[in-house]
Amino acid sequence: MRRDRAFLLLWSGQSISLAGSQVTALALPLVAALTLSATAWDMGLLAACARAPYLVLGLPAGAWVDRLPRRPLLVTCALGQAAALSVVPLADVTGTLSVPLLCAVAFTAGAFAVFGDIGTLALVPLVVPPDRLTRAQGAFETSQSTAQIAGPAVAGWLVATFSAPVALLADALSFLVSAATLAGIRVRDTVDRGGGVLTGVRLVFGQRLLRRVTLCTATHMFWVSAFLAQLPLHLAREGLSPGRIGLTLAIGAAGGLVGALVAPRLGERAMPVAIAVAGLGAAGVVAHPLSIAVMWWGVQVYHVLQVPIRYRLTPPTLHGRVNAAIRTTVWGTAPLGALVGGVLAEASGLAPALVVSGAGAGLACLWLVVRR
Repeated sequence: MRRDRAFLLLWSGQSISLAGSQVTALALPLVAALTLSATAWDMGLLAACARAPYLVLGLPAGAWVDRLPRRPLLVTCALGQAAALSVVPLADVTGTLSVPLLCAVAFTAGAFAVFGDIGTLALVPLVVPPDRLTRAQGAFETSQSTAQIAGPAVAGWLVATFSAPVALLADALSFLVSAATLAGIRVRDTVDRGGGVLTGVRLVFGQRLLRRVTLCTATHMFWVSAFLAQLPLHLAREGLSPGRIGLTLAIGAAGGLVGALVAPRLGERAMPVAIAVAGLGAAGVVAHPLSIAVMWWGVQVYHVLQVPIRYRLTPPTLHGRVNAAIRTTVWGTAPLGALVGGVLAEASGLAPALVVSGAGAGLACLWLVVRR
């Protein structure tokens, strides 16, 4: 794969944009928490708005991805996300920054991300031969974990040195770089003008293994979203500065890098164990922040192993719709989970909410171990 120009362009562009997105993952909630003094409910609402586009656009996006050339579509999505994120520092300069504006930016960037995410997943099997898909997914997850290590640390430094709104410009720039690399890919696309929006849904939920993996991932995502929506506020109230929050998350993400590297050697039987371990790591954050490294280890092992399953069981012309059905089911739970995290935190406090969320994330493994 190191000699495959198309893969290298796709992988490098995605790696850069992933790093930038990790800056936003910390900087955007810090804009709300530090600049706008947001409440726990505001934090949950902001996280929900970032994921809500999957509920509205997920399934139609899959049909469009299968019917349009994927490379130009991905370039457009990268440029759209860059433009949306640039609104925050502009609003800060003009004095119009507010929580509703942050929610609108999160939703708009999330809408472009829906098409970009599904389009990228559909483009990978066109670039990578079938026998190398697990290794390719491992490479992407390694980039994700590396970004999670470097991104929060860079974000913390940018927020501390400049401001949280200015830090978002780094992510906008990363999407411009990603657009440039995508424009250089030359690949023979597969376009399918037939079939409806629900074709992917029928395939996913009609195939036993795909159904169980999708429901496990969706349940896990629900509770992880509840957890992550409150984590920055928990760390801030524990007295950590933006720089220390970024460093803590970066060190924790090193667990994800280890998970992405070892996952191809573990095999699919390790998937339920990885989910359970991820839940334990999340719940343990209330005892020590670096327990998040255990969570990311489990999450990345699981993702490396579960994504190639859909490639193996899906015809190339249906990758867009199948990925859309899975992403809509999985990420559609994220805004609901984020809101539940806000409700739990308001009702019982941040620490109990994090423990409950971690337990729920770990119990998602039951979808894989209980025969249905």
